[in-house]
Amino acid sequence: MAPDPNRSGTGASSSGTAKIDSITKNKVQIEDMQLELYVERVQDSNPELQKVALESMRLEIRTSTSSMTSVPKPLKFLRPHYGTLKAFYETMAESDLK
Repeated sequence: MAPDPNRSGTGASSSGTAKIDSITKNKVQIEDMQLELYVERVQDSNPELQKVALESMRLEIRTSTSSMTSVPKPLKFLRPHYGTLKAFYETMAESDLK
C-alpha cells in the first residue's frame, strides 16, 4: 500500500497523542484511587486520621475546579460514595469534625 501523500511525518504525532491520552488516563485513575482512599480514611476510628482525610478531600475538590460553571471531577467521583459518607456522618459522635 502506498503512503498517504496528505499525511505529513512518519506517524509520530499519532503515537505521541496516544501516549498523552494514556498518561492522562493514568493520572485520572490515580486521582480516583486517592479519593477512594480518603473516603475509607474518613470512616476510620482515629479522629486525627479522619481530620486529615477530610482536609485532603476538601483541598482536592477546591483545587481541581478550573471554572465556576463546571462540576469538579472529584465531586463526580464521590457521587457513588455519598450514601456511605452520609450514613457515617449520622453515626459520628458530636465533635469538631462533625
